[in-house]
Parts: sequence; structure tokens; C-alpha cells
Amino acid sequence: MNEKYSTPQFEESIRKSFGVPEIRSIFVDEVYSNLMQQAATKSKKPHPFLGLRPAWTVTFAILALMIIGTLVIGPQRVYAAVLQLFGYIPGVGIVDQNSPIRVLAEPVSVTRDGITVTVTSATLTGDRTQIAYRIFGVPGSAYPDREDVAGCRLGEYLRLADGTQLTQINFGYEPVPMSVNEAVFVIPCIANTLPGKIPENWELPLRFIPAPPDLTVMPVIELSPSPQTNLTQNATANGTSVPPADNSVTVTKVIETSDGYILVGNFQPQSKPGESFQQTGAMEIHDASGKKVAYTYPQDVNEAINQEPGGTGWAAQFKAAGLVYPLTISFSDVNIYRATPDASAEFTFDAGDNPQPGQEWMINQDIQLSGHSLQLVSITANSQGSYSFNFQVDPNVFSADVQIEGFTPNGGGGSGGGGLTNGKFETTLAYAQLPTGVLTIDISHLVLIGNTVTWQGQWSPTTVRTDMPANPTLQPGVCLTANSLEQVQTVPAGLFNGKVLMYEPLDNSDKWGLVLYNLDGSGKQVLVTDASWGIFSPDGSQMAYPSADGIHVMDLAANTEKILPGFGAFNMHWSPDGKQIAYVGMGDGIVDSVFIINVDGTPARQISDFSYESVIGWSPDGKLYFVAPYTGGAAWKVFSYDLVSRATLELSTIENGTPKFLNPKLSPDGNWIAYRGRDNSSLYLVHPDGSDMHLVLDNVGAVGIDWTSSGWLGVSIGIDDPYVQKVLLINLDTCDSYIMNGLHGQLGGLVIK
Repeated sequence: MNEKYSTPQFEESIRKSFGVPEIRSIFVDEVYSNLMQQAATKSKKPHPFLGLRPAWTVTFAILALMIIGTLVIGPQRVYAAVLQLFGYIPGVGIVDQNSPIRVLAEPVSVTRDGITVTVTSATLTGDRTQIAYRIFGVPGSAYPDREDVAGCRLGEYLRLADGTQLTQINFGYEPVPMSVNEAVFVIPCIANTLPGKIPENWELPLRFIPAPPDLTVMPVIELSPSPQTNLTQNATANGTSVPPADNSVTVTKVIETSDGYILVGNFQPQSKPGESFQQTGAMEIHDASGKKVAYTYPQDVNEAINQEPGGTGWAAQFKAAGLVYPLTISFSDVNIYRATPDASAEFTFDAGDNPQPGQEWMINQDIQLSGHSLQLVSITANSQGSYSFNFQVDPNVFSADVQIEGFTPNGGGGSGGGGLTNGKFETTLAYAQLPTGVLTIDISHLVLIGNTVTWQGQWSPTTVRTDMPANPTLQPGVCLTANSLEQVQTVPAGLFNGKVLMYEPLDNSDKWGLVLYNLDGSGKQVLVTDASWGIFSPDGSQMAYPSADGIHVMDLAANTEKILPGFGAFNMHWSPDGKQIAYVGMGDGIVDSVFIINVDGTPARQISDFSYESVIGWSPDGKLYFVAPYTGGAAWKVFSYDLVSRATLELSTIENGTPKFLNPKLSPDGNWIAYRGRDNSSLYLVHPDGSDMHLVLDNVGAVGIDWTSSGWLGVSIGIDDPYVQKVLLINLDTCDSYIMNGLHGQLGGLVIK
């Protein structure tokens, strides 16, 4: 550790914690700074402190700070100050800085049978070893094509020269001893692949060196939940009972980033015995002016979240420009409680002598428990040796217990939340062997939904930052941010003519379907219920969507359909001439690879043998562009496929895309790829050759994406509710933007005439 980690915020937080005259805190800070500088001066001639080696000097410095602090301020307050010695490395997470940080000397790659494994980076701290690696070239045929078949589950590890194996711990591996500068990274088999399909027992030799002086390590300020912290909590409810002020929402760690903060905290509702709560929405943050603060979930602080005691750990990263403090952090819950008095009911059904996976029994049995209505709609036998019980309930019911009399399950689960999920919930019971014959079903322990409760906590920075302008200038290329999105107006009447295809929840139904609108939100027409992944033909006259029996092509004017073969199709893209459809599907044991099918019905042709791919789109000259991910979603390779020569060309790599749902889309002129960023919320543009990558929409909740032939881009945005999205229409050349009227769902297709 060196003096660059002793920030003004660090010093200020210690001074305020002391509660003593200013001169005393300066004395302690100077002692701390001097000790830390002496401990970290490794490049100069050794200058031992009391004859100790450097590693022990660091330890002594920490102990000295604790002793001095304890004498001055007492043991309770010095704890929070000393824990600031932890640091945050972007992309790595929160690390222990009590020993020197080391990194990988250089990337290491091994290629076998066309598959390449690369260790791109390593970060070694006193508490763990962080290894970042990527794999490319694994064919889809190496993965199971059924959910009930498991692939490789053996974990990677580091092997030292003496044979010691350092295995996985939370978000990393066990720490490498300071005396060891080399290790072998061992991958027994690539995760989820089938035995014997591809090479196994991968070994990559790694070498470690001291971290460079310019390594970004941000201080982590620990807040102990006590009356002295700048966090307050309160709760309000829409019922007659209001929970008292407590510590239900706490901020435990603060990281100051270049443009804002990362807050890490805990949410633990203070419930009474026998009482529990169900969260009903995403955490919200508002500043003192009432403005909603857009935030992202920092993936690299997962370990810190998991270490939060009890409750639910949370983290939020946000930009601080223009915010008014304090910030209010809110969680909305409903009270969940057992019905009193408890009641039970039973009925029988005949599963037969040999129930088969996928077999369904329509029960439609009405049940009354403690004055509430439940309907057991159906029972399904699953391939994992389980029965699923599907209920429709009244709005006040959350769930109930289900048992098969005389049989003890060895596992189970459930989904939904009754009145919180359109009146549905599901319970699954797993058995070593499925019960057969006439079965008696017991239903009891009804759980009800009570009042809605909002739990709140407030946070302010210890020192107001002066490096955050109230009205920051957007970086070049950025059209909208989460804040400026609030100012976008709806589409003026008559500005555009065309159609928009939405995937949205259907009225008076628990299903989602494909719905057609005019661009002004009028003319609503439900095209298909219980379907998704719909796309327009280039002229907007046809719509294609996948189904269990193939790819359906609908003539929108004649309202007729034809079915093309296409097993497991999704992510479809129509060719510019309207004669072909590219899609991701399954065939010959290949999982999620790219196919092309002619709309006239001739058989589909597989054009790649990678796995978990996504189609980008067609260029005007007829080339097809697609991406294939590195295993683990670390990055995506961009390819083009020439239909004439049938040659595949690797073009570039997208490094900052989301590993979850990249949803890349090629512009009509073939010049740009629009895709979702690593934060799962922003939108980027890049040329197919990888040049001029830049941010366009910053943290707006981008999900669905579709270009029009005129160059406008439609984007589903879920900044308010990711499940009920609005649709943004934007011209990326001018940044002219509009919200489309009356549309709430995920964008499927867009045609502007």
C-alpha cells in the first residue's frame, strides 16, 4: 500500500469518527500516512522499521493504527476506519490490500482441436486469487441436448510446484502464497460439455508479477451500523400498522468511483415472529429533490453482497452529477402470513401405472381453505422425477403446502406468488421414483398476502464532492442518458406512418403474445397468443414467429399462415429480399447454432458449428452477420457468412457486451451493429470490423432493438419496469428521439414508411 490510497475522504471519515480536537486527528493521520509510506517503499533501498521485513511492516502499521485509534477513540469506532484498508478494483471486486497486489505477467493461450483457452488476467491479493479466462471454439455438439443430461461439473483449480491445489472459493480461488510467483491453471473439463466430445485436462502455466503503480484501486469505506453513521431508516405502510424506525435498510460499504458511487448494503425487514415479507419490485433510489436515480448492478461486488449478514445483500452503482442529498433507498414488500385458523383439504387423482415425463392431468378442482378460493388447474409429470401442481387462486392468497399422502419427497420447489403473480403459483415435489396409481393430495398451511410496506434508508456522502458538475456534458456519441430520457416527448401525430410489432402481456390473461399496432399506438390487433420472437418481413407485409411445430409465416393482409420446418427456432432475421430467414435453432445435436431457411419451404441449411450464437442481421449485399460467445460470456466474436462462397470470416470481437442477451442488430446499410452493454442497460454502436465503438444510450434499460429501413432505431426501454417497457424511437445521426404512444412491452419489429 502507498500514499495514493490515503484519500481526503479516508482522512475525513477518520477525523469525524474520532470526535476529538482537530490536532489529535491530524496527528493520527500523519502517523498512519508515515507508516504506510515506509511499508510500501519497495523500489528504494530497504529501510526496515524496527528491524522488521516489509510484510511485517505493513502488519505493524495496521496494528499501530489500531492501537493509536483505540487509545484516542475507543475500540468501537476504530473498527470502521481500519476496514477502509480494503480496496475496489473495477472488474475484480473488493480486495484485501494488507499485502502487495500481484497480477498476471502476460496472457496465456492453449489451442487443442480448434478450441482455444486463454487466461486473460489474474489478480492476486491476500484474500483470494482472481482468474479471468475465456474459451472459444467449443462446438454445439459437445453440449447436452436435453435438460436431464448433465455435462462436466468438475471445478478448475491452481496447482503449485509442490503439488498443492488451490480450489475455488467465493468468486475466485484460494490465495497464492507471497513466496510463489508461478502456478498452473488446470481445467479438468470444459463446463457442461459431455465426456469424450472435446479435449480435457487443460493446463496453462501462469507467471505473476507485482501490480503496476497505476493499477486502479479505489478505497472501500466501511460503515458500521450504529447511531453515529449518516444512515437513517424508517418505514411506511399502506395499512393501519406502520413498522417503527429500525435498521431494515443499511448501507455498509461505500466506494467512490470516478463519476459517482457504488453503495453496498443489506435489506432485512424487521418482522414479528411468524411474519415474513415478499419483495414486490426492484429497489429504488431517489435524491432529495425527488428525482429517481438510475443505477446499475455492479457484478464485480458479488462477494461483498454475499457476505452481508442475514437479509438480502444489495449493491448499486450510479453517477453522482446533479444529485441532491440525502439519497433515499427504498424496498417495497407485502406482508406474508399464515391463515388463522389453519385448514386443510384433500382429494384424489389417478396417475396411472406408468406416468410419463410431460404428461398432464387437467384437474380443475375447486378448494376452499380458511375462507379463500384455490383451484388446482393441472398436475404435470416432469422428466426430473417430480410432479408440478399448478394453482389459480384469489388475489389474497400467496401459496399453500402440497403433499402426496404416504410419500416423502426428496426435493421440490415452487414459483409464482399467487395474488402477486396474476393469481398463479406452482409447487413441485420430487421423488426418487414417481408415485403411481390413485394418489391422495393434501393441501394445507394457507399463506395470505397482507399490507404493502415500504422500507427506506437514507445516505449522504461524508464530504460533498466538487468534481461532479450539476449539468455534465454528454460524451461524444451519447444521445440520451437515464436522466435526459425523462425529457423525451411522445411521437407527434402524423410524423410517421408504419407498423410496430410488440411482444407484450395480453389483457385479462396470464399469457404474453404478439400484438400489432400503428406507430401512433392505435389499431391494436392481437396476432398470436402465447408466442414470442416475432419479426416483420422487409416490406412489413408478413410476420414470422417460431412455434413447437416450426416457423410460422403469416400474411398480415390475408390473415393466412404457412409453416416452415425449423426446430427450436428463435432470434430470427429476414433477408433484405424477403426470400430467406436466418435463425438460431437446433439440429443434428447442435445447440443454438445459426441456420438459414428459404421462405418457399426448402430445407434449412446450418451455416455454423459454434454454440449459443446470435444472429446480427443481413447486409445489403446478402452477407449474413452473426456472433458467437466465448464460453462464460466474456466477449463475443463477430462473423460474416458469404452465401455464394459459403465462407465464414471472423471480423472483430465485442468486449463490452452483456453476456446475458446481447441482442445485436445490423443497420440496414450494414455499417453499424447496435448491441446491449455489459451493464445490461446501455446501448452501444460499433462497425462490423470493430472500429468506432461508442456509447449511444447510457443506462436506459435497453432490451429490444430493431432498425427501420430509413435508419431510425427502435429500442424497448425498461428503466421504470423491466417487464413493462416503453418504446423509444431515435435517429442516431441527429439524436432526435421520441417515445411511442401507448406501447408497453418488448419491441419485436418496426416498419416506417
